[in-house]
Amino acid sequence: MDRISGAGHVNRMWVAEDKATSRPPTEFTAEWFNGVQESLVRTIEAADLVPSDVDFDQFTDALAVLIGRAITTALAPLPRVYSITALPNTNVGPIIVKEVMEVWGWSTSAYFTGYRSPLCGRPLDGHTTSPLPSEVDATGGVLSKTAYAGLWGYALENNLSVLQANWTANIGAHYFVDVDANSFRVPDLRNMFRRYTGTDADTANARALGSRQLDAIQNITGTWSNVILRDTTNASGAFAAGPGNGSGATGTSGSGNGFTFDASRVVRTSSETRGRNVAYVPRLHV
Repeated sequence: MDRISGAGHVNRMWVAEDKATSRPPTEFTAEWFNGVQESLVRTIEAADLVPSDVDFDQFTDALAVLIGRAITTALAPLPRVYSITALPNTNVGPIIVKEVMEVWGWSTSAYFTGYRSPLCGRPLDGHTTSPLPSEVDATGGVLSKTAYAGLWGYALENNLSVLQANWTANIGAHYFVDVDANSFRVPDLRNMFRRYTGTDADTANARALGSRQLDAIQNITGTWSNVILRDTTNASGAFAAGPGNGSGATGTSGSGNGFTFDASRVVRTSSETRGRNVAYVPRLHV
């Protein structure tokens, strides 16, 4: 609707009759009254109410209905909040899992149907002494297929389930085991460094997801010539006399082709090859 435009209006506002100046009242026009009527009636009808001659509250009722609809529509895209222990059994759209403050979606595959995190199965660096609600220890334990159906489904979907013998022979791999009808075993990722997939330099084979690789030191080759051997009773060097053709007496130097080497005299050594590191607890996201 629009403001009045009938004869006698002042700045499109109503004026009353003024007999002293012979000013007539503003003209009533059909256009304006129709505008008022249709604006009110169409608001009532938009709220699915039937216009009435006796119900004078219909317009305010209609406003309440329409405002309620607007609020519902505005909030509809927002995920509803659920506990990780009480997830919906049917697809109600994206949800927020309050214990982890994540948005989870409905997942459907040949191995799992239900709500789970898009991060399900991801290895995590546990930074707490006990697992968070979204985590389980990745230390080779056995879990319930019912309680952790999403994680077991992840393992099957990504071909990460192996026989127990294969799991045992590859401890440290990102492998799972189908223990029985009710339970499954998770990986034991303790003492493992992460390495991304690519082509193995030794075998020229592509690394498979979750596979384990043993430690190694890059091979060093070369030729030792004109070796001077030194008796360790008087020496502090890294080399010690061994079988050969040296002619030096005890406590003296000589030459020969046999020697031993002890790296502990010059670098840090241990029973494993490793870089500097910090320890976290291996966990999996459920």
